Amino acid sequence: MTGGPRDRLIEAAGAVSETVLRRWAAEVDREGRFPRESVAALRDARLMGYFVPDRFGGFGGDLTTFSRIAAILGESCLSTAMIWAMHGQQVASLADHGEESHGETLEEIAREGPVVGSVTSEYGKGGDLLTALAPLVARESGYHVRRAAPVVTAGGEAGLYLVTMRAGEDKPTSDVRLVCVRPGDGRITVEGGWDAMGMRGTTSVPMKFDVTVACERVLATPFRAIALQSMIPVGHVGWVASWFGAARGAVRRVIRGLREGAAKGGRKLGSELLLERLAGIRVSLDLIESLLGRVASELDGLRRERAPFAAYQDIRLNLLINNLKVAGSTLAFSVADRLIELVGLNDGYLRRSELGLERTFRDLRSAALMFSNDRLLAANGKLMLVESSGLSGLFG
Repeated sequence: MTGGPRDRLIEAAGAVSETVLRRWAAEVDREGRFPRESVAALRDARLMGYFVPDRFGGFGGDLTTFSRIAAILGESCLSTAMIWAMHGQQVASLADHGEESHGETLEEIAREGPVVGSVTSEYGKGGDLLTALAPLVARESGYHVRRAAPVVTAGGEAGLYLVTMRAGEDKPTSDVRLVCVRPGDGRITVEGGWDAMGMRGTTSVPMKFDVTVACERVLATPFRAIALQSMIPVGHVGWVASWFGAARGAVRRVIRGLREGAAKGGRKLGSELLLERLAGIRVSLDLIESLLGRVASELDGLRRERAPFAAYQDIRLNLLINNLKVAGSTLAFSVADRLIELVGLNDGYLRRSELGLERTFRDLRSAALMFSNDRLLAANGKLMLVESSGLSGLFG
């Protein structure tokens, strides 16, 4: 490997993506199973500790490089890319807001690479990330966590969980705390399977938790601050980068196939319709990449400056982060859709096609549903109405 530490990480991600993720992606999708070989390769490459601070043995990574790695992984296996991105989202939240008592956990993540599961979904509250219904119950030995979640990505495979809980039985649902839970803390069960249209390798299963944790496992920082400063920004960057990678990989495979076909005297490449469709697809990719780079760069700046929480409450920034998710999910799926239209039934729609567009199409269909675009657009509409000009950040 050459270059600096981040270049070496990107090279390592590329090697893992090409040699391991690509090899197992179709089988993982077909069997709807956790991509254990791919996650093990990421662990061996020490990429599971990407956001762990240097002093705890990690890389203390930035969001720009994070997005590049997620995109590389997404080109070969979107399920694995999303598992890694969501794991990174949780690790960043713990690294940014944990206390010194969480240092051993961060060292363990850097050293052993356990998947950190996100437990934020909850029956009865809809998709509101910033609320929790189940309360923490104080006990002599710590806090009792009793909680059910309809969806936990890689839930049955996680070695740690970050669980949102209402701060207490007498607290409002908006007073939320994040709790670090380990499998040995009590009874943790998988309550069902994951038989989805796409993203089948994420094994996003329903789970129940009935555990007791020590007091220091409850992060002191209110969850709203953790979510706005770390979990949502890192998550949206990682998700969109993964979707972008899946779309970019599909385009590369199609162009390679077109060139090979033309070289063998098959399909002619001079059709204006073909050229216009390819150009339109490139516009969509460039738009995702541009917005992704802008958001990642701005967030990196805030993180370097150790900006106060108020900076993350800025309306313009929140509009931008929400728009990244909405635009990225919509455009990435449209790329897969238009590629199938471009290459036709045999090469695009059928599962036997070597181009793998059918799997990419199914995987990317989930993008708009994760933290629903409808919810984000409604939130953005409200933000625009309370913003001073309604259009701040647009050309000055």
